[in-house]
This record gives sequence, structure tokens and C-alpha cells, in this order.
Amino acid sequence: MCGKIKKELSLLMVMVLAAVTLAGCSQKIHVVIRENASGSYEETVAISQDLWDAAIAGIVEEDMVLAYYRALYPSASVTVSNENVDGTVSKVFHFNMDFKDTAQLQQILSSGQPQSIRFTKNYFTKSDVYIPFDENQQEEESPDGLAEEFEQLLSSVDEKTQKKLASQLEQMKMSLAVSFPYDVTDTNGVVEEDGKTVVWDLKKLGTERLYALFQTTNSLSAPSYQGAVNGGAYRTGVAITVQSENLLQKVEVNGESAGSDSLFLSGEDVYQITATDINGNTAKLRFRIDKTKPTIKGAADGKSYKTARTIRFSDKGSGVQKALLNGKAIKTGTKVSKKGTYTLDVMDRAGNQKIITFQIK
Repeated sequence: MCGKIKKELSLLMVMVLAAVTLAGCSQKIHVVIRENASGSYEETVAISQDLWDAAIAGIVEEDMVLAYYRALYPSASVTVSNENVDGTVSKVFHFNMDFKDTAQLQQILSSGQPQSIRFTKNYFTKSDVYIPFDENQQEEESPDGLAEEFEQLLSSVDEKTQKKLASQLEQMKMSLAVSFPYDVTDTNGVVEEDGKTVVWDLKKLGTERLYALFQTTNSLSAPSYQGAVNGGAYRTGVAITVQSENLLQKVEVNGESAGSDSLFLSGEDVYQITATDINGNTAKLRFRIDKTKPTIKGAADGKSYKTARTIRFSDKGSGVQKALLNGKAIKTGTKVSKKGTYTLDVMDRAGNQKIITFQIK
């Protein structure tokens, strides 16, 4: 994507964010899930007409918002109408589409924050992917300066309107309703009269995991993990998925509650994950992320020596997996005295590799 197009898209995203997220009087999402995990998605965003006229009109046009969502989801039906919502004349955006499975629903709901959706005959969960902050990883600067543009957009309106925006945000209603093919026996939402539809107050629950329980088996099968193996070592970030026959009661990463069955861990560390389901079945996973190359002493890359060298190597992270000198395995502390050119290749268990070439004359 060229810079100009990317810039225009980013500006539109900022404008849409201001229009349909911050300035919204209400945002309602209704999902219908069938037994085969396909279903329909409907989102309604209502913005009071006076707020639209005071803060949004002139900055964002209806057609811009419609074009953005139509480009994002070509198969969706996107419309706008003027309606009376709870006694307030409002501009209402309607967004409807079908999904073929929970993976597609997960993609639809993952706006801004990656989501994890699980739907089985036993339970349903929705949560943010657990991504802890990595202090060693520098925050990427946005080339488009979205945060700055957003602040400028808000500051472009008068103080009275800004206060109105703040008030609307405070009072804004955000809800997610999901209709299931099964009766709900337990949930942290509100079950409607049909016994199969649950409504969650998204503002009240914040980032808390949403769940609905349909049934619990007597299975003694412990949760399992995908994305890493016990005792493994990795030199890149690791995406972990916790699979469970029954609803998970808790997931902990190094003793801290993760609140999700999907995790992305990227900082250098030793990680221990503990997952427990509602039957008390527990599974643990321990692995290391090591991004540091092994250390070599006794010779340096590109150097020439007139005396014998004692080669030492080590790795404080995952440990040395192999060391080759001119293609032959050696141990740390090996003495090299014969004249010639040498290539030393040391790799740790995570796959970090350090290669040096030196000479003895």
C-alpha cells in the first residue's frame, strides 16, 4: 500500500473511530450462533442527531463511514437511517453479515484488540488475547500518527461540544447479545426469557472474559496446549492456545491471571502456564523464550592469531545445543593450535546462532 493511500485510510479510520465509537449514544451487537458454529452478526450504532450535527458533520460524512465498512467487509449489508432511539432522534448505522464459523466471527469482533472465541456443545467464551507488555520491546511508532490525529480531531471542536462528547462517552451503552442453540445454565451475562440468549454489558465488564455454560461433562481430561511444547525453547514470540473439553475456570501465566485461553508471549523469560477447568482438571506448560545469541570467548570474528587459542562458549538462556568448528562438533574449552582458517558455529536450544571466522598463522 502506497503512503498516500495508507495515510488517507488512517485518517478515515480516525474519523470513523470518533464518529461511531466515542460519539455513539449506544452500540448494540447481536450474534446468532447455530449448532454448526455458523450464524449471523448484526451491529447497530446510534448517534444522537444533535451531537452528529455539532461535532461530526463536516468532519465525517455518512458516505465515508458506509464506504469504510463496505470496503472492510464486502459481503456485509451496511445502511444508515434516521430513527428515534429511546426518545432521542438519532442517526443509526446498521451493519449485518453472516459468518461461516467461529474463526470468521472472531475476525469480525477483533477490531483493535485480537479476540479469542470458543464455542462447543458445552460452553461459549469470548476474551481478549492475553498479550503482556514486554519492557525490552520498544513500542513501534505509528507512521501515520493515529493517536495524534485523533487528539487533533477531538480538539478541533469547541469546548462545549467536547464536554458533550465526554458526557456521551460516559453514558454510552455498549452491549453484546448472543443467541445460542442450547439452553444456558450459567453465565456472567444476563439470560433472556428464551433461556438461550445472553446479553453482556460491555462497558461494565470491560476486558473481563465473557462466558456462557451449557453443560458440564464428568470428563477427567485435562486441558491441552497448542503452540509450544513442555520444556521447549523459542527465539520468537509464541502464540499459545488452551484447549479444554469443559469451561476453563482459570488460566495463569507465571502466577498471574491471564483471563483468556489465547496467549501471545514474546518477552525473554521462562514461562509456566497453568490451566484449570471447572472440574478441577489441571495442565501445566513450561517453556523458555530466549532471543540472545550464545557467547564465545578465546577468539573473535575476523581476527588473526599467532598463538594457539582455547575456545570457550556458553549460553545463559536455553543452553548450547551444538558447536561446530569447521563442521566438526567440539566442546567448550577446546584448544586450537594448527595453522589455518577456522569457522566456529554455536547454536543454542532456541535456535539463536553465532558464527565467527578467525585465523591462526
